[in-house]
Amino acid sequence: MSVCGGYLECTKLLIKAGADVNLKCPLGIALQKGSIEIMKCLLEAGADPNVRNEYGWLPVEIAVMGEQWDILEMLFPLTSPVPGVRDWSVQGIRKYVKSNAFSKKIVESLGKELAEVKVKAADSFKKKEYKAANLFYTKAIEIDKMNGSGDAALFSNRSLCWYRTGNGDQALKDALVARRLRPEWPKAFYRMGAALMLLEEYGQASQAFINGLRLDPTNIEMKEALREAIDFLKKSDLGEDGDDL
Repeated sequence: MSVCGGYLECTKLLIKAGADVNLKCPLGIALQKGSIEIMKCLLEAGADPNVRNEYGWLPVEIAVMGEQWDILEMLFPLTSPVPGVRDWSVQGIRKYVKSNAFSKKIVESLGKELAEVKVKAADSFKKKEYKAANLFYTKAIEIDKMNGSGDAALFSNRSLCWYRTGNGDQALKDALVARRLRPEWPKAFYRMGAALMLLEEYGQASQAFINGLRLDPTNIEMKEALREAIDFLKKSDLGEDGDDL
């Protein structure tokens, strides 16, 4: 549904057309996106707050995780008691979600989902299905963020997907994030250089490869990329000189 994009009017139209208001827990998605009006719209259309999302979380649990207390008060009376929560009350569910046991459960569920998505991304990339791989890496990045982490490799891999589909701007953007997360990682500089080559910024690309070689002087792939960047830079300079005549 259009819940993912946060579009209230589209959500209303889809509901009117008979969309399943419980498929993939749109209530939970609306909560995570901060789309409160969409969440209210879904409830009015009969969405079940007892349906868990792909990570196994209930909407009330997501509300506590996001400290959305007004929403918790709204959802709690509509939610069936959760096994294992001894004090089934608003305060009880808050205490449960903030417990070490629940935190461990979150880490485990996210870790499992992340591993599965990364496998799908890698498989898609091997099949040269770069757009599909891009989507899977985007999903992996979202999961990784929820887990409080920041894996430079995920951004590096998505940068490569952007590169393979000819999108230099996005490839560079992800490469820069990878470098920020791992400043001493040669591959981040290689991804930067590759993206800049695609954008025909040969001087900047050369500098990126030089910086990468400072971290990994024996990297043959980086050396070849630097030579290519310098060659293109020279040809570019010659072309500009020719235009001045």
